[in-house]
Amino acid sequence: MKIRFTPDSSRDIDSGWERAWQAGRVDLAALTATDLRYGFFDYPVDFTVDGHAFLAGTRTPLVDIMFTVGRSLHGLRTEGSAEIDFTENTYVIRLERAGDQVRFTASYGSPTPPPRCSLDAYTAEARSFVTGGVEYLERHHPALARNPAMASLRELADTP
Repeated sequence: MKIRFTPDSSRDIDSGWERAWQAGRVDLAALTATDLRYGFFDYPVDFTVDGHAFLAGTRTPLVDIMFTVGRSLHGLRTEGSAEIDFTENTYVIRLERAGDQVRFTASYGSPTPPPRCSLDAYTAEARSFVTGGVEYLERHHPALARNPAMASLRELADTP
């Protein structure tokens, strides 16, 4: 089980925000979670389970995937299932508890039988991914530490 991102400072900002960013008019502390989820930090993400790459270096907005991975922890715990979805396409990774295991399928390209890992392994990797992403972003963009979206992400990663 692996969820990792590769920072790419050339993709920290969407082209729609570029002029305001360069002019110093973007206050990362004041941006909405929606803006952060869809306009910033578009990095390659790898999501691999049991040798199957659900995402292999696919560029995705980091804050967006951190939110969906963080929320998946709650869904697995309370409902026994969760989804990791992407606003820029229809691809969905479905997670389903099967005892102390999590089974992973996708809207397309899933192998048979579905890849699995232990719930503990997924929980640890998901928390590490979200926490590591928040720490990276705040270290490289200190104003983000004051953004409520980062606090929400930390809370998702800390939820038992």
